[in-house]
Amino acid sequence: MPGFFSGYEIVAETKNFLVTCEDDPGARQRAQSIGATCEADLFRLNQLFSTNFAAGMSSPHSIWVVVLKDDPSATANGWNYGYEAEESSQIWIRRAFTAPPPPPPSLFPPDPPPLSGPDLNAAVIEFPRFVFVAELAEILMGFTGYGWDAGASPGEGLSNLLGALLHPRGYYDAGQGPRINQWLNGGSGNSPRFDFVTTTKNTDQDIYSYGCAILFINYLVYQRGIPLEKVIRAGGSTLAETYSRVTGEPASAAYPAFNALLAAHIRNSTTNSMRRDNIFPLLDAAHRSIQTTQGDPIDKGHFDEPNSTSFVVKPGLMCPPSAFDFFKHEQMVEQPIFAVARGMANARFNWSIDDVPAPVHGSWTQLTVNSPLTIKNPDGTVTTVANTTTLLYGILDVWNASVLYLKTLNRNGNTDLSVKVFAREAVELDGDVSAEESVSLTTVTWSAGEKLKDARKRCNPFYAEVNDSLWHLTEKLSDLKNRPDPPYERAVREIVHEVERLQKAVVRYSHAGGQTRSETWRQLGNRGELRSIDPVSSPLSLSRMRLPSVTHGQDRERSETE
Repeated sequence: MPGFFSGYEIVAETKNFLVTCEDDPGARQRAQSIGATCEADLFRLNQLFSTNFAAGMSSPHSIWVVVLKDDPSATANGWNYGYEAEESSQIWIRRAFTAPPPPPPSLFPPDPPPLSGPDLNAAVIEFPRFVFVAELAEILMGFTGYGWDAGASPGEGLSNLLGALLHPRGYYDAGQGPRINQWLNGGSGNSPRFDFVTTTKNTDQDIYSYGCAILFINYLVYQRGIPLEKVIRAGGSTLAETYSRVTGEPASAAYPAFNALLAAHIRNSTTNSMRRDNIFPLLDAAHRSIQTTQGDPIDKGHFDEPNSTSFVVKPGLMCPPSAFDFFKHEQMVEQPIFAVARGMANARFNWSIDDVPAPVHGSWTQLTVNSPLTIKNPDGTVTTVANTTTLLYGILDVWNASVLYLKTLNRNGNTDLSVKVFAREAVELDGDVSAEESVSLTTVTWSAGEKLKDARKRCNPFYAEVNDSLWHLTEKLSDLKNRPDPPYERAVREIVHEVERLQKAVVRYSHAGGQTRSETWRQLGNRGELRSIDPVSSPLSLSRMRLPSVTHGQDRERSETE
């Protein structure tokens, strides 16, 4: 039978918290979520506040948490009564996040596939933790006395920032944030980017004022490089006062410096739709960049030729060339290339493929480029299928990121493309930065017949080396998976060592067998080819050898969080 305190069911009792709930399944689940992480959250906040709140030590009482049944009409997610020196401080959790029902499955999956959205299942669990941290941060404001007023806009901004920092899925994926766009764009009688840095609004209910506070604190930390711990210790009656304490510059310079940086990147835009509360650092054109990565190719339909084709190849250094059977594998592919802007507030992207502009965004468009369509045969010869390549491209844009999808129209040849992406601030006419990726659209590959697979094992002296190094790597990864997170530093070094060892073995195996490294990598794990089947003895680790040791109440004034 569960215990009760003051009429509420006790869900968790830790060193510093008593977590209780109303008799409601949803409230109980949220209380369990909070109870599982409350001590870790306090530990992190103690670090950020440079303090040592501990029940029975620095504070005589633990903190009482009450999780109530969800009230959709409530105007606040939760509230607290500040730090209590004579009794337990209290945190009340009022709201829950309920994931919307999933849409019915589509008979025709979207193409290209949609970019990953919020993790709604995680948001259900993380939302109460976000609210809890925001309320706990406000209690620590009173406990430390640094000058943050939990009932005013700077304190509300800091509490929301800390809740999002420790539990971002409970903030962003639950639709609680970002909370800076209202201040950037203005509305409800508030002019865009009003100076809530010099002016403090004595309420925690005005998203325009505390949205400014969230962005300004992020500016101090991620633009000016001031540790968040130092910003918290320097709390003042206004954000401008905090700015002066941490930078040594006059308080009167705080808002002009902040606003001038924003103006350089978004001008007078009132249609900002930032996806995160932290948009920093913002950099001048000479220091901006684009980070590009290629996703895994998406198989859009394939065909395996049942009849073999014979090619003369040398299976390894120790055997002469001979005729072996190969089987052609053909597939349609869709290749995504991701680009993320660095140093920009609201980047606009343009793409080109083999120096041909790709101007259409949001729909599939056909494009022909002067890149030959070829097939590389197992014997090293190349068959040219066509002198140009016709393909489809589609571009999806999100905040400060863009994805280019390349899709083949047939499966009769391979092509290598040079893809370039350009980005600039949306309000600028010039100042492009660029990045380039070499992209291979591979629709035709050859798989070796059984006789060649056996011959490679006999004739390539480095086959065993690949097998051994692959086994050692999988052994290390399996061991790491069963250990607690985060991994210890030596384990990470061992993983890196085994990866390097495998890479070197693949290079030697490829060279000895007359293959490219990419062809060899594709064989790893395939049936009958490069697979780590039998365990091998682990190498002796001298680092593990050691010499024997020779030494032996709700009616009071409360602070609410939106």
